[in-house]
Amino acid sequence: PEVQSSFLRRKPGNLNCCWSFLLAYLWCGSIYCYNLDVSHPVSFSGPDGSLFGYSVLLHKNRRNTWLLVGAPVANSSINSSVRKPGAIFKCSISDKREFLDSCGKTCEAERDNQWLGVSLSRQPSDGHVLACGHRWKNVFYSNKENLNKLPHGICYKYDADLKHSIQLIPCYKDHQRKFGDDYASCQAGIANFLTEDLMIMGAPGTSFWTGSVLVYNTSTGARSAYVDEDNPVDFGSYLGYSVGAGHFLHPDSTEIVGGAPQHKQTGKAYLFRVVDNILKIVTEVKGHKMGSYFGSSVCAVDLNGDGLSDLLVGAPMYSTVREEGRVHVYINQGAANMKEAEFQLVGSDSYAARFGESITDLGDIDDDGFHDVAVGAPQEEELRGAIYIYNGRKTGIAQTFSQRITGSLLGNDLKMFGQSVSGGIDVDGNGYQDVAVGSFLSDKAVVLRTRPVVVVEATMPLPLRLNRSVAACSDHGLPAVCINATVCFKVQLQYNLTADTHHKASFPSRFYFHGNGTSNTTTGWVRARNDQLTCVTHQAFMKKDVRDVFTPIYFEVVYALKNPSFRSGESRNFPPLIPILQQRGGRSNLTEFARYCSLENCSSNLQVSVHLVKHKNMSYFALGNGKTIMLNTTLVNTGDEAFLPKLQLRFPSNLHYIKVLDAVSEDLLHDNSATLMLPLRYGVDINIHGFVTPTSFVFGDQGPTPDDCYTETFNYTYKVSSGQTDFCSYGDDLCLTLECRLGDMDIGKEASIHMEVKLNPNVLQILPVNTSKFNNPLSGVFLSVSKVVLEGHFTQKPQAAVKVFIIVVSLLMGLLILALLIFALWKVSTAHLQTNHGLHHLLMHTDMGTIFNCEVYFYYSNIKCKTNLNYL
Repeated sequence: PEVQSSFLRRKPGNLNCCWSFLLAYLWCGSIYCYNLDVSHPVSFSGPDGSLFGYSVLLHKNRRNTWLLVGAPVANSSINSSVRKPGAIFKCSISDKREFLDSCGKTCEAERDNQWLGVSLSRQPSDGHVLACGHRWKNVFYSNKENLNKLPHGICYKYDADLKHSIQLIPCYKDHQRKFGDDYASCQAGIANFLTEDLMIMGAPGTSFWTGSVLVYNTSTGARSAYVDEDNPVDFGSYLGYSVGAGHFLHPDSTEIVGGAPQHKQTGKAYLFRVVDNILKIVTEVKGHKMGSYFGSSVCAVDLNGDGLSDLLVGAPMYSTVREEGRVHVYINQGAANMKEAEFQLVGSDSYAARFGESITDLGDIDDDGFHDVAVGAPQEEELRGAIYIYNGRKTGIAQTFSQRITGSLLGNDLKMFGQSVSGGIDVDGNGYQDVAVGSFLSDKAVVLRTRPVVVVEATMPLPLRLNRSVAACSDHGLPAVCINATVCFKVQLQYNLTADTHHKASFPSRFYFHGNGTSNTTTGWVRARNDQLTCVTHQAFMKKDVRDVFTPIYFEVVYALKNPSFRSGESRNFPPLIPILQQRGGRSNLTEFARYCSLENCSSNLQVSVHLVKHKNMSYFALGNGKTIMLNTTLVNTGDEAFLPKLQLRFPSNLHYIKVLDAVSEDLLHDNSATLMLPLRYGVDINIHGFVTPTSFVFGDQGPTPDDCYTETFNYTYKVSSGQTDFCSYGDDLCLTLECRLGDMDIGKEASIHMEVKLNPNVLQILPVNTSKFNNPLSGVFLSVSKVVLEGHFTQKPQAAVKVFIIVVSLLMGLLILALLIFALWKVSTAHLQTNHGLHHLLMHTDMGTIFNCEVYFYYSNIKCKTNLNYL
């Protein structure tokens, strides 16, 4: 195999970098079936453990097409003493010369583990290729003065034919020896990007990993870099971890993009312009979540076709559970005014997918006039990986992906599929740009070819108005109102035509197609000749009971290729791909019902009046007198014809709707209303009768009996309290009033009340006789209960809080007094016991005929007696 340079070679021997076709039957689901073909992937393999596929780049020079694959830890086949310098493999899809600048006066290269191939980029027009190894080291001072090795990083610029290269060490300076200062450990080339005139390299290790972006103008030879003078970028921000370029200020200007994923732990991306060989910040965007690594990937791409670049920024470690990843979308409003979209690209939102690890502009792969992008999620499906295709739109970018391709779909041995993605080159000659994807943990790379897209020019002419009073068609021998719906195509298609797709949900479709009677959908196919418009006409019939004439009548046709065929006009090295229709939503058109109005806009004027039909000329409705209420409603339209009438009747919950007596066709607008009051009264017509058993009883006295009259004084005590109820309406205390609630009584119903009274005969005995008159001499004034007013005055004072020490002292004093009292009683008890015997002796020697009552007084040992003589 030929070796293009010491760092650019093919894989030797049996491991020669070659392509092969993986033919597999694939079920074409909605996830996979847009225009990246997964049935015929072209697979490449590299040396085991070389990280072959860490970077990929599609390249084309004249008629030759290659896939360039970076393998950062591959061994060198030219110099075996160099350990894992990395290599770039040139793999053909369809002499040993080097031009290396000297390192400098104080430069000595160490290529061990330099990671050549960590990044690859291509110039769009001339096809020059830039390949970098960010771990290349200058060991001049470490060998001589035992100082640190200086990881400057190295890049090689190759001609389009990949035969000549120019070595670039952008961070090297003579006599620079201190690690970390300025550009001594800048690690240039961890990311790179090529435009027509600029070579852009990221240098995240600059100034103790503050980072920088290095720019080399290939036309003027000027070198520019970002110098952090005002400290807007923090230490450890890793500025330059990702780089890009686009037209942000003007379609003819070029601005540089640099990502700083560690800035304040939330990340930033900066837009720069070159002013006097210094990169000046134009604007910046920042991440929203700590640890998301916002800015680790950037992509400048014109999504909406306005000539200005928009910006996509990856945050692959964005986590809701763990590192699902996000891509932030910024649409250029003009002059680099970047407005963040209301949504973020999320892929499948899979666990630990790291969606957004890579973002690549694929160009317009579906031929709709807008650029499309690929987003890599290399750790999805347990490190198998996936890529997602998003299509540009007039409004920016579609929120959902059009195609998802997983590594497991293409082969079970692919791992970290999607770490690197490249596009923009047509490798099979079918006119559509293809895509290459790296899978470095399995040391493989895959080329996915793009299927041709069939752009269908579909039309569907309809009449502007439909006169529903003209039955110009015949349906089963009967006149009918119909519409001629014509669909026209330029290719052979199978289609579904649907009528009245926007009818109100509360009404069925207002049209149907001949032959099925009820369905508003019909199916057919049409074969169009080359560059000729072919049309098919279908009659859609209007149903008889159409009420909604305001909603326009929409017709919609969706179509697909019928038995697609292809011609073998592509490269002989590739089998032809089946074309696919461009993703479009079909074609729709509308027509309206013709309305006969005095003005251009129909204006109806509806009036409503309501009155109650009363019974027997009564001015009110008596509760319980009737069972139905008649309501007479009149609707009058004094304007243009109105449609979809609706009468709303609201009535109390204790009434129940019965029916409408006469169905009418007049119309009522929803904002016309009338309110009617229903006069109600209680019309009472009740007869009450009762009887008592027994009907009479006799009681009386036994004749006049004289009796003495004694005068006695009575004290009457009256207890007055509030809240009691007076049962009697008269002043007689013998009166008792009973109240019974009978509830609602319908007509013809009756209720019975039974009361049992027990007569106490003793009451009759205390009644006065007929000839007696009882006069109450009491002349006191009694007040009516209802006039008694009681006023309460709360005179008790709140208890003052007693202090604790008072309680303790009182308790001790009480105990002391109690002890003294006990002691005194004990002394008295002792003296009593000493004198008890003398007293007994005194009583025993007295005369039996007398009793002496002695009051004993204790005056020490003397006893005094007081004697009263009483006879027994």
